[in-house]
Amino acid sequence: MLCPYRLDPHQIQGLDFVHIYPVVQWLVKRAIQVREETGDTNRAYALRQFQQHYSMPEDVEREKVVKSAQDSIQRLNDVYAPKRKYRRKAGHNIPDVTTQVQYTLLEYGHKAGAFTSAAVKADESEKHTKKVSKKAKEEPRSAGDLANEEYNEMVGEMEQVDDRGRKVKASVIGGIVSQQAEQIAHMEALHQQQKLQMGNFLPEGLIALPGKQMPMSEVLSQQLEELKLKKQQAEDRKRSMEVRLEELKIEKKSLKTRKEALDQENAVLEEITSGVDEDQLELVAELVRQKDEAEEAVSSFRLQCKTEAAGYKAEYQRLREELENPTDESHLLSEELRKRLETERSTLSEVRLRLAQRNREVAQLQRSLDDVPSQAELSQYQKRFIELYDQVAAKLRETKKVLHPIQHVD
Repeated sequence: MLCPYRLDPHQIQGLDFVHIYPVVQWLVKRAIQVREETGDTNRAYALRQFQQHYSMPEDVEREKVVKSAQDSIQRLNDVYAPKRKYRRKAGHNIPDVTTQVQYTLLEYGHKAGAFTSAAVKADESEKHTKKVSKKAKEEPRSAGDLANEEYNEMVGEMEQVDDRGRKVKASVIGGIVSQQAEQIAHMEALHQQQKLQMGNFLPEGLIALPGKQMPMSEVLSQQLEELKLKKQQAEDRKRSMEVRLEELKIEKKSLKTRKEALDQENAVLEEITSGVDEDQLELVAELVRQKDEAEEAVSSFRLQCKTEAAGYKAEYQRLREELENPTDESHLLSEELRKRLETERSTLSEVRLRLAQRNREVAQLQRSLDDVPSQAELSQYQKRFIELYDQVAAKLRETKKVLHPIQHVD
């Protein structure tokens, strides 16, 4: 370990602190130095591995929020994407940048804000202001009329684009609108003419179809049929109400008879209970109420037991039929389960055999390891040898002390 201090085993066993302390001090300094060298590297490696395989809860929530926000922004961009409504004709020149901006806004349907009053546009372009002032001298008009005329002029110089990207000419659109207006005016004239012809003979809500003149006799016959139908319905309602009235009278009589019977029973009960204490009456009433509740609970419990017994019987019958007449699916399932059980048993026996063989190998290795003395045992052997050496040396010294006088006496 490149330790500059020498330390023997008997010094460790004998707790020679004078020689042990420098070695321990050097080991502590070396451990601190190695930890400082490898700490930052290990920490960076650990953080990288954690970030690759795991994530903190706040990071997961942040990713979800960012993903949902991106999806929402994408949906908003798709929904509110600019849609082109007009397209400039080929070869149309734009005089200045302001007019080009207005044309571009108009292409995507932005009329508000794209056009200003004649006075504001006069400040932006002197040439346009002169033209507007000349037109105002010839024919005095308001700034709104001038703005509408400019808008119509710009629309006439462009082509409309439908949803599928095809171009629709402004002349075609104007022809369609004018045709619809003529048709509406024609239908309105026909309607007024028929109203004048019919006068006040038609009932409220009955209007003749446009383009067809209904004869007066046919209208009156239709009105008469409607009145007859209403009369028939009223008579049917009257008969049903009369039947209901008779039923109510009969029910009233039965209720009146029952009321009289109840009054008689009440009078009899008052005569019977006139000499009885009220506390006893309340106790009897409470007992009767408890008896009714108990009977109701017993009946409901019996009904529940019958329902559960019927369910159990049906389940037992079904299971019995399945056992007596097994289907192909159940037979195949039982065969498959049996095969799986046999396979698992054979696998278990093989695993047990391998486990026993591995245990024998482990025991053999353990015995081999036990044959080799450990460091503690070697230290003990060394200590005992040192003690034996000291004992033999002491015995030798004693023997020399005894033999030395004898040798000198001779």
